[in-house]
Amino acid sequence: MLDRRKVWNRLEGREPLEVVEDQGQLLVKGRAFEERFPRAELLQDNCAICLHRNPVVYDELLGEAVPEQTGVDRYADIRAVEALTPEEKWQYFEELIAPCIRCYACRNACPQCYCPLCFVDESKPQWVGKGLDKTDLRTFHFLRAFHLAGRCTDCGACERACPVGIKVRQFTKKLEKDVWERYQFEAGVIVEGRPPLDVFLPDDPQEFIK
Repeated sequence: MLDRRKVWNRLEGREPLEVVEDQGQLLVKGRAFEERFPRAELLQDNCAICLHRNPVVYDELLGEAVPEQTGVDRYADIRAVEALTPEEKWQYFEELIAPCIRCYACRNACPQCYCPLCFVDESKPQWVGKGLDKTDLRTFHFLRAFHLAGRCTDCGACERACPVGIKVRQFTKKLEKDVWERYQFEAGVIVEGRPPLDVFLPDDPQEFIK
């Protein structure tokens, strides 16, 4: 899928009225202008690194299967954050969530956020405040990410919905990377069996208690 913000940035304020795909290019038309851009440069970040361009599980496939991407490093950005010092990580995430207005669009758009009552809406007890206190902002984003650990499919709905353009996937992709490296599990791909964080096995990785 295309990233509408990337398209708008390329147009520098001009309004697109029509977008047509043509052999790896995007033909963008508006009033008194027509420009071409490489399609790959305007994809959503999650689509650019997607390894499943064909449905993994399906009854009927409409159309022909397309070539899957190879040689994609899905976690280069996460390793860059992991390499930071603790102080640098703190500053990175402080700046990442600074524009947040607590509208909950990321939560509301997420297909995996389906709790009958979200922890941010609890009143007895009240886990987080309703304002823009920095502690409450951090609590919302980090707890939401932990709730999605082992379940997030990296669909990108959270980032598409964010009205202020926060890279929300930076939270969930770290956990996605850890689940893959520890359990070789990818959410949304394996039909049978339980998610790894839903069960306990004696041979589960347990380096954290050593």
